Amino acid sequence: MPFEFNQRLWEAGRKIEDDALPKLNKFFGTKFERNENDIFDILDFKDEEKKIIVEVKGRFNTSDKYDDTIITSSKVLAGQQAIDEGYKVFFLFVFTDCSKIMELKEDSTFKVKFTGTNCIKHYMIPVAGLDDFDFEDRETLDNRDLEIIE
Repeated sequence: MPFEFNQRLWEAGRKIEDDALPKLNKFFGTKFERNENDIFDILDFKDEEKKIIVEVKGRFNTSDKYDDTIITSSKVLAGQQAIDEGYKVFFLFVFTDCSKIMELKEDSTFKVKFTGTNCIKHYMIPVAGLDDFDFEDRETLDNRDLEIIE
């Protein structure tokens, strides 16, 4: 493995996904199932009947801290492949102050940034272009026991 696996960060992300799942099911009228191949699944939830996929990305900052939020290119590529198979694909970004969602489209384009320890290709998603997706009774990320690395 080219990098050390961060179990604590993965567990925090898993909790964010678990918290989002019932709200996503209510919002989309779906019965999403988690992709359970392994810890490195590309996209989180899929409803085969309604042909909808949602990837949930937890963010440990407010939605207005940066103009853009990043997502690895592999997630966008997997999303575009799913679109080619007839799925609608959404990215849900759960910030500390709110949640925002976008639908990935076949013709979506984004700025590119290579970042991280291994210089991985990411796409820059403009936060201003995301739609609000507010959760009822959502636990704030400020109360989570996770060291924030800026």
